[in-house]
Amino acid sequence: MSSLIALGTGGAATVATFYLYVGVRGNNKITVKPDNVPYWAFGIGLLSASAGTAFQALTGIGHQLSEAFQGNTALGDWQTGATAAVMTIAVFGLKPRAWKDALLGAVAPSLYAAAGGIWVLPVSVFSGLINAFVK
Repeated sequence: MSSLIALGTGGAATVATFYLYVGVRGNNKITVKPDNVPYWAFGIGLLSASAGTAFQALTGIGHQLSEAFQGNTALGDWQTGATAAVMTIAVFGLKPRAWKDALLGAVAPSLYAAAGGIWVLPVSVFSGLINAFVK
């Protein structure tokens, strides 16, 4: 055993995804409040970055979202940090919705890492902590 719970990143991503799914439904013994969905999804996104190919689609969604804005000449010069800022405002500024917060929260780590600068801080700090527990 090389870590505290020894799930591996793929196993931990699957367990966290299943926990989030069961908890959001609300009629089970496990409950996840709508305000907590982005945090669970962010953790899933962090785990998916080093998990198997089944979870690699999450990183692609963030890059495609950013490229869609960057490719729009009507917006002018658009960088990945702007996409990260808009996404963060959508998660924390709008009314909590499980589907929106789960998708954007899971995509956030790859988008923050691609944006660079100060956006990388939460990704690097929390991915190090999470990987220490599950690997």
